[in-house]
Amino acid sequence: MFAIVESAVTAVLVVGWLLLALAMSMESYDLDPSAPGQPHGHAQIAWLAVGSLASVGITWLLRISRRPVVRMVVDGLIALRLVAVVTITVILAVDLLNG
Repeated sequence: MFAIVESAVTAVLVVGWLLLALAMSMESYDLDPSAPGQPHGHAQIAWLAVGSLASVGITWLLRISRRPVVRMVVDGLIALRLVAVVTITVILAVDLLNG
């Protein structure tokens, strides 16, 4: 059950990262590259989001394994990913709110 909840939370938060990267890209599209308020880092956020979504699929493929050791390791990685995703989301949210 934990893996299902974690996957849903991760997917929702990561889609939010993709939307943030898209918004940042759209905001910087029309600005002069030398403008002082030029947003940057949207490509890195987008790649991080794509990598996180790919990791959800990979961990589900690994959970199919019948070996208890593999499942135990994957469950630990799932918990670690949840902590990482929530931490990055909080950092992005604080940065977004602070301008």
